[in-house]
Formats: sequence, structure tokens, C-alpha cells
Amino acid sequence: MRILDRHVLVETAITSIVATGAFVFVLVGGNILKKVVGAVASGQVSTWQGVELVGLLFPGVIPYALPMGVLTGFLIAFGRMSSQNEITAMKAGGIKLLRIARPALILAASFALLAAWLNLEIAPRANTEYKRLLVGSAQENPASIITPGELNRQFKGLVIRAGSRDDDVLKDFWLWRVDNNGKLVQSIQAKEARLERIDKPDGSIFLRVRLKEARMESRVDEKLSFAKPSSFAAATDSVMEFPADAIFKDREIVERKLRWLTTSELLDAMDKGWQVTPQSTPDEIAQGRMEARKQLMAHLASAFSIFTLALLAIPLAMRVGRSETFINAAIALGICLSYYVLSSVAMWVKSPALRPDLLVWVPNLIVLFFAIRLIKRSEQF
Repeated sequence: MRILDRHVLVETAITSIVATGAFVFVLVGGNILKKVVGAVASGQVSTWQGVELVGLLFPGVIPYALPMGVLTGFLIAFGRMSSQNEITAMKAGGIKLLRIARPALILAASFALLAAWLNLEIAPRANTEYKRLLVGSAQENPASIITPGELNRQFKGLVIRAGSRDDDVLKDFWLWRVDNNGKLVQSIQAKEARLERIDKPDGSIFLRVRLKEARMESRVDEKLSFAKPSSFAAATDSVMEFPADAIFKDREIVERKLRWLTTSELLDAMDKGWQVTPQSTPDEIAQGRMEARKQLMAHLASAFSIFTLALLAIPLAMRVGRSETFINAAIALGICLSYYVLSSVAMWVKSPALRPDLLVWVPNLIVLFFAIRLIKRSEQF
């Protein structure tokens, strides 16, 4: 039995790890192209910080990839053993299916514990640090919020563009001031510009723009006579300031999402309520407590899905009887997609009376039901 156990364990472990790695690559690759590369290219973060951001993506992605990877790996491994009659030979020797699959199920349980640990402890910290790096870089260097070659409309009444950026220096700098109707009232072009955050004594925040070799054109009000031309001015060095509370105050604190809370923080939120204030009503407090409880249960249910999906894959692979990787991956993707749709529906439920913290377990119970039925049928043959 030790030889058979080792054989089953190695087969499922290799295929599961390879499949999980493939899904992790797809999920992380999308985030890298969408977020990290853009942040590095725009100068919002340094190259080394970009590498750190890539590393911080993995803890949050692995728990999502593991259910798909383990399901695919089990389908491939048991599908191959079934198509080559290895399972039939073992059953002919008097070994029941669950006993054959015991090493693989222990492996799936280990992956489930790993996913629970990542979901509840490592991923929340990684996600918070990921956001802190992006926000912190903008705090230290306001110029990092300007993406070269693109129009920036974050500051009210201003449109900013820079041709390129060298650390904190914006080159070929353009600034347009517009009125409340969006009409241009002033345009400024400078060879170089430096942006600086200024904190006033009254708590307000301003953006200070230091311009070098600047030229300014102020448009006349169209209600005035057209006989009055636009005014022009030039300066070797000049300084301008604009209100920027809406930009920098939003970046003061990393706003953490509920799923970014660790176990201890979720337990505290379950006791006090998530995002409640002293003025919150009893219903709002109950809602906040339920949201925290639902998130904790969602993390645990997501981790447990690795085991239930693995249990379903064993008899399903024998019924399908395929060893082709593509077909098994397609089947796994379809099952996981159905599972995630059901899980999302459960997460949408807000009313504490409907117990959404228990509803998040329903997809696992459905998978477990079909897994047990298929295993019983497989044992009859």
C-alpha cells in the first residue's frame, strides 16, 4: 500500500502544483500588466518597488488559484489513472476508492489549511502593504501622480500634462485652468516643473508648482469686447499654488477593505461592527457585525472548497475517463465558474435575517452532495 499511496500522492501533487502555478501566472500576470507596469512606467514607484509589488500580489492570488488548480490536477491525475485502468486494477485488488484516494485527500486538506492561513493572515497584510506602497509613493513625491503623456484631471479646475518625468521633475509641462463650465481661461507651458505638497496651519493642503522658463496666456472673458487681446507673460522662475485637499487627504490613510482584515481584526469587527459610529442605529450595528462574520466565513468556505472540489474530482475523473489536459482543464474551469457564481450570490445577501454567513457555505454543501453521490455510484462498479 505504501507504494500505491506514494504513486497516487506524487501523481496528484505534481499535476495540482503545475495547474495551480498556471492559474497563478494568469491571475498575477493580468495584475502586473494592469497595475504594476503602469505604476513603474509612470514613475509612481521605482523599479525595486515594482518588484516588491509583484511579490505582494501572490498571497492574495494563490487562495483563488488553488481550488481551480487542485481540481484540474485531480481530474488530470485520476483521469489518467482511470484511462490506463490503474484504478480498475486497484479496485480489483479489493481496495475501495476512498482508500485509493486517501493520500490525495490528505494533500487537498493540506492545501485547504494553507489557503485558510493565506486568506486570514498573509493576504490581508500583503494587500495592505501593496496599497501602502502605492499611496506612500504619491505622498513622498506628488509628481508621481502625473503620468507622462496623459492628461491629469484630478485637481479641480486644472488639467495637467507632462511630456516626461525624471524622478520629481516634470519636463515639457503644461497646465490649463478651466472655469466651472470647462472653458479654458489660462494656459501655462514650462520647460520644467516640480510639484510639492504644502500643509497649511489651518489643516488645508495645497499643491505648489515651481515652474522654470514658463510662458502663460490668459484668455479674455468672451462676454468682454473682442478688441481686448489675451494677455501673455513669461518668467524664468515662478511659483503657483492650488488647493489639493481632495487629492492628498484621500491618500492620507490606506482605506482597508473588509477582506483585508486579519483574523483578530475580523473577530473585533464581529464584536463591535464593521464601519459603525457612535451614532449608528442598532440595525446598522447588527449589519456591521454580520458583514464581518460573513467575510470570516467566506474566507473559511473558500479554503474548504479546495477539499470539496478535490473530492468531487475523484469520481468525476473516473466517469469522464479522460487523460487529456485541455479537456480536464475545461471541465475544472466550468465547475469552478459555477462554484464562484454561487458564492458571489451568497456574498450579495446583506440582510442579517437571511444569515449570509451561513449561505456562503451552500456552494460547498452542493459540491459535497454531488461528490458523495458520485463516489457511491463508483463504488458499485
